[in-house]
Amino acid sequence: MTELHGRLLLAGRLVPGKVRFDADRIVAVSEEPASAAGAEELPVVAPGLVDLHVHGFGGCDPLEDLPGMAAALARAGTTAFQPTLFPAAPQRLGEQATQVWARAESWNGSAAGQGARVVGLHLEGPFVNPRRAGALPVADLAEPSVQGLRSILGPATGSGRGVRTMTLAPELPGAAPLVEELARCGVRVSLGHSQATASEARAAARAGAVGATHLFNAMGPLHHREVGLVGFALTDAALFAELIGDLVHVGPDALALALVARGPRGLCLVSDALSGAGTGCERFHSHGRQHIVHEGAAYFPAASPGAAPKLAGSALPQLEMVRRLVQRGVVSLAEALVMASKTPARALGLESELGRLAPGARADLIVLEGPSHELVEVYTGGVRVSLETPSGVPSASG
Repeated sequence: MTELHGRLLLAGRLVPGKVRFDADRIVAVSEEPASAAGAEELPVVAPGLVDLHVHGFGGCDPLEDLPGMAAALARAGTTAFQPTLFPAAPQRLGEQATQVWARAESWNGSAAGQGARVVGLHLEGPFVNPRRAGALPVADLAEPSVQGLRSILGPATGSGRGVRTMTLAPELPGAAPLVEELARCGVRVSLGHSQATASEARAAARAGAVGATHLFNAMGPLHHREVGLVGFALTDAALFAELIGDLVHVGPDALALALVARGPRGLCLVSDALSGAGTGCERFHSHGRQHIVHEGAAYFPAASPGAAPKLAGSALPQLEMVRRLVQRGVVSLAEALVMASKTPARALGLESELGRLAPGARADLIVLEGPSHELVEVYTGGVRVSLETPSGVPSASG
């Protein structure tokens, strides 16, 4: 039996108390009077963070080193994640999903104390709008088709190759039947890389779509005569909206707007991190392209003299985004932690298991200390994770 004492994240607030866990489950949570002497000096005890959208971390990516990626994420405070695959031809993407999911199932059996758990795969494409591809390779996108979807998910009697979430653009011809089919198969549909109108987004939500991929990024802008996917995601609770919290992908004012519209319970803080994230490297290669890091974001170098670098992804873990948002006064610590743990767990339908401190939930926890919210302890499956970076592996600390 292990007991942690501190300010617990309960019902969206930080409350003095204790949490006890045995094996991989929380067995008891008790509150203490908020007026207790020294309560504000207590460490913060929160659920481990849940990342819905992460392409790589700590120098690793899902295709080349899933265990290395999972271990690095845990050392940075993320205890559950959806490895996110870039688009590819449907047949090839299905093969990649099969490969990654087989490794994930094997890894999850030994993840306690070793690294973050894989809670399903996220496919960012290939059925997205080439006009809103952003950093995705246009040549690897595909037109929506039931045949293409079956090539990705595999036989109808199979497991769907571990795919839990797929990002698609609902306005594309042939996309509507895919939303319905994915929902029927139990795969979350997240709308993104899209220039859908609000009515197209609404129709997709009625057909089963439940998410908006990195809100504001790679989608049509909000306009007062056509609010588009952005406006629908801000005004309708049908979609859990992802937000990249580095304050580069989304500025403070836009993030504040999203918070006023949806609140922490409707927004999921995601990293959209690439493999170079968490290494401290100013330059790295990923998927055959060079990236440069500036202010916590990753860019493609300028294509020609005088051109601007192109935003490609994040170089920060979720917890560093939490710190950044709090330090710059955008949100409170409790709000940021809810957006990085409880809300994504709800978005996945795993709220009984993840993202909360309650009896019966998994003992995936983080402990933060001091005004800088330094990560001092991480538990996955009730086992404490060593925060020391293995020799020869770049540090993933914030």
